[in-house]
Amino acid sequence: MSVPRHGSLGYRPRKRAASIIPHVRAWAASPNPKPLGFPTYKVGMSHGIIVDNYPTSPTYGKEVFRALTILEAPPVFIVAFRLYGLSDEGGYIALGELRAKNPPNTVTRVISGLKHDSKGLDEAAKAKSVRASIIVSTQPHLSGLGKKTPELVEIPLGGPISEQMKYLDSLGKEIDVTDVFSPPEMVDAIAVSKGKGYEGPVARFGIKTIQKKKAKKTKRGPGSDSPLTPGDVMSSVPRAGQMGFHNRVDLNKVLVRIYPKGELPTPKAGFKHYGVPKSKILVIEGSVPGPAKRLVIVRKAVRAYKQLPKESPKIEYVHGAV
Repeated sequence: MSVPRHGSLGYRPRKRAASIIPHVRAWAASPNPKPLGFPTYKVGMSHGIIVDNYPTSPTYGKEVFRALTILEAPPVFIVAFRLYGLSDEGGYIALGELRAKNPPNTVTRVISGLKHDSKGLDEAAKAKSVRASIIVSTQPHLSGLGKKTPELVEIPLGGPISEQMKYLDSLGKEIDVTDVFSPPEMVDAIAVSKGKGYEGPVARFGIKTIQKKKAKKTKRGPGSDSPLTPGDVMSSVPRAGQMGFHNRVDLNKVLVRIYPKGELPTPKAGFKHYGVPKSKILVIEGSVPGPAKRLVIVRKAVRAYKQLPKESPKIEYVHGAV
């Protein structure tokens, strides 16, 4: 039986992510002047019974089983407002930023000497700007994590630049997840996956083990490293190395519902490996990368492929409820 190597070569090199904060390479185009994403924390996975409300579905109106991911989304604090213009080469270049006067005390855990720019953004920078973004600070002390050190995330704004400028008035204020998303909605989940450490090619790429009667030196390795000519080991040959803790994007997840604080039924002892959520909860169909407590950036879907119903489906039951 032929068992070829698994995994796309487009993900090379398979090394550890540079930061626990996921790197987002693209954002969706939106006509609405809102942030295009929101940082959340992964509570864990569960399953539930949902009433299917897709009119064209064979199970329309019936109760169906669905895997669910639970994310906690405490409000974020706008630390800075940044403007971008176009360079001579056609890329984006930062023109300047304006920082908040009253950043939370927890921000000093990741930035030392954060000072407010009293001069602000000059008119020349505003005239040359083509897009804007906000730099937000998460507030994990408002969640069930039990940690204080926040993460800083830059999130672009949608809509025309004239509407984006209105977020200057929101500098130093909080943004809630309901200001960004309104379920049902297609979203993408970006996170650093669960780390597995150093693994061999069988676990890392799924190659077939060599039969005992044919194995001379090794069983859990490739049958051939490379051809005789050229006399080099090709980069596509499955080798041992780092597995997991990679920056990954999960496209087109359905945001089913946003529960206000305390409305989602919670296990008596809290969720396993997480605890008791203290802020709003996002319920997403399917799985997202990363273990419990991992930072997950939820963004507007960059290439949504289907039209969702106007209303969220009715959730009859969620496993683990009190």
